Amino acid sequence: MNKSAELSSSEILQIYIPADNFEEREYIIRSILGDFLGLTYDLIASEGNIDYTIQFGLGKIIFKDDFFLHFKEPLTYRNINNIPETVSWLDPSPYFNENLPVIFGNNTIREEGDQIFVGLDIFASSFFMLTRWEETVIDKKDIFNRCAESEMFVVRHNLFKRPIVNEYVSFLRSLLIHLNCNILSGIRKFEVCITHDVDYLFRFGSLFSLGKNLGSDLLLRKSLRTAGRTILNYGRFKKGIIKDPFDTFDELMDMSEKYNLKSSFYFKPQLLNEYDATYSIQDERVKKILFNINQREHEVGIHPSFNTFNNPYLFRTEYNRLTSIGIPVEGGRQHFLKYDLTETPRYWEEVGLKYDCGLGFTERAGFRCGICWPFKMFDIKKRKILKLYQKPLCVMEVALIRWEPAPDKLFADIQEILNQVKKHSGLFVFLWHNDSFNRPEYENYGEVYSNVLKSI
Repeated sequence: MNKSAELSSSEILQIYIPADNFEEREYIIRSILGDFLGLTYDLIASEGNIDYTIQFGLGKIIFKDDFFLHFKEPLTYRNINNIPETVSWLDPSPYFNENLPVIFGNNTIREEGDQIFVGLDIFASSFFMLTRWEETVIDKKDIFNRCAESEMFVVRHNLFKRPIVNEYVSFLRSLLIHLNCNILSGIRKFEVCITHDVDYLFRFGSLFSLGKNLGSDLLLRKSLRTAGRTILNYGRFKKGIIKDPFDTFDELMDMSEKYNLKSSFYFKPQLLNEYDATYSIQDERVKKILFNINQREHEVGIHPSFNTFNNPYLFRTEYNRLTSIGIPVEGGRQHFLKYDLTETPRYWEEVGLKYDCGLGFTERAGFRCGICWPFKMFDIKKRKILKLYQKPLCVMEVALIRWEPAPDKLFADIQEILNQVKKHSGLFVFLWHNDSFNRPEYENYGEVYSNVLKSI
């Protein structure tokens, strides 16, 4: 089987791969060689091929095939027993100046004439990270029935702060350059995606919500002072002196514009009688906010509700509600970061959405997919490359605040991840909820947000 990738480059590589698991192998090779490195190549799959051979002129780079060769039948690789228990390290010097974690393969590397042999199976390792297939076989769940983060490979081995796939791509780039392959340079630049999930839009939406807030002030926060301030602000709100405390949209857009950035606001397209609904997308006050965001040329996106992740009918219903308002919607993020990775991405693709940016952590900052570049998603179940792009989430504020760090520690944690993204000229996807600024328990962290924007 011979398949050419039509991508712009002045050089064409020959890529030889085994014929089994072709859809999976094609996806990850297209991602790494085509999308990430911008190379044109011929892909040749044959039963007689062993390992992955990249040939350029007289030079060859051979990566060990140490995963898919064990699973000749489609999808048989998806088993919890196939998640590695340990991690070893490859010292790739003199080609690359960092030790690389080995997910599949071994830590050998040698050069013989014009050939370089690498024991690390970067293709299966990268496929493991980008598709997140491990999450579809891990049995342990958290309280929201999501894959338990503590069980994820990069968390168990403390690798979650490293964009492993970016490192693999940089390593491959250095090997190709070593063999005098003309790799395009300067094709990526550091970018930023500032996002806000609108879980709560009104703090003073009704007397009932006022009662809930007072109950939280007295029973959870145990603060008469905070309860008094809530009553005072409610009175000022009813008199029109102040806006609702959670209506921070203009302020957020002002801050983004100050640094030549755009904000993306992801709304739940729910009605008030539905599960976990906190506002109605048909409320005229909500529509006014949506049109204001659109008029200021920021983005309105979708935040599908709690039970949409495995319900295509409900997902499409909510998508249709939001788009019927008349504002273009291209992407967003699942509420509570709830995904069924064998189903949910397909729902996004089928309604015509262009991107999702929800594959991040709920208990830490870092790189759940091992990458800080957008990438095309892969339908694990149907073995198909999707048009849908994943813009992986790097930092969600509540994932860090919940551990109650001091604001300066919170900023340092975010800065550590931001520096990694800058290092790899990646996309920094940052989530800060619109209601976090005026919640009593979060109000000390507002300055952290502005300092992150300054740092960006």
